[in-house]
Amino acid sequence: MIMVLLAVTLAAVRAVAGSLPVIVVETPTTVELHLRIDERVDPGSVEVEIAGRTVTIHARDAASGERIYERRFHLHEPVVEEHATAEYERGRLTVVLHKRPPAPE
Repeated sequence: MIMVLLAVTLAAVRAVAGSLPVIVVETPTTVELHLRIDERVDPGSVEVEIAGRTVTIHARDAASGERIYERRFHLHEPVVEEHATAEYERGRLTVVLHKRPPAPE
């Protein structure tokens, strides 16, 4: 099993307070995770781990360094771990996972 760790370096900008709600968007070729980053989260601490069909997002408290957020997603289809991207802009984290194409018959 290949595990890819995307250490997301985020700007020092803090987002509006919240509990890191997630919107999942699935297209024919990708799965996108859209999260609003809570103001308590240290943007530099956000990590996205991909192991098989499981995606885990971790974040730490800016003041204490304690892990205050962890969320796991179990995907219905395999993804290409090497092509995963994570981007932060204006308090929102977007993770794009590319689905593995079906094997030729």
